[in-house]
Amino acid sequence: MMKRNSDGTWRNARKPATASDAVQRARWVEAETLRLKQVGFSFDTIAEQITNVGRGLAASLVPIPNGVSFPPEYCITKQACHKALKRALAREPAAAVDQLRKLDNLRTEEMLIGLQPGIRKGNPRSVEVGVKVLSHMAKINGYAAPQLHELTGKDGAPLTLVQLLEAVGPISEDDNGNDK
Repeated sequence: MMKRNSDGTWRNARKPATASDAVQRARWVEAETLRLKQVGFSFDTIAEQITNVGRGLAASLVPIPNGVSFPPEYCITKQACHKALKRALAREPAAAVDQLRKLDNLRTEEMLIGLQPGIRKGNPRSVEVGVKVLSHMAKINGYAAPQLHELTGKDGAPLTLVQLLEAVGPISEDDNGNDK
């Protein structure tokens, strides 16, 4: 099966495929976004930083590959940075995702350490934020308790199937199984 180059032309089997300038720039944006997110920046800040790097106004954390250039008025949105992060994480091996989880755990532990004086004094806001941090840790580590959702009637008791059908009303179907 013949393969295509990134520009759409057919690839010669004796010649290695080369990534276009746009593909290399996209890979760099993914790497820079991942690195800035690891440091803890918001997507707004990441978009601003990458835009400044593209315009030559700031230095990057990840080296820009040789030959990669940016358009004169280069700009990137926070949504594009979010998509780049998702692509970068999908490309990362599972071990790297585990490393990101460990990094996130380290950050949340630092937050808890910072909240300890307020928690010990009984500051309600510190306790509230501490509970949220612990909840976040439980979610990212996968040990949060599953939640049960149940429909209840006016008396607080669970709905029976008959009560549910009465509340919904008659369900009619035509010969094809579609609602009328």
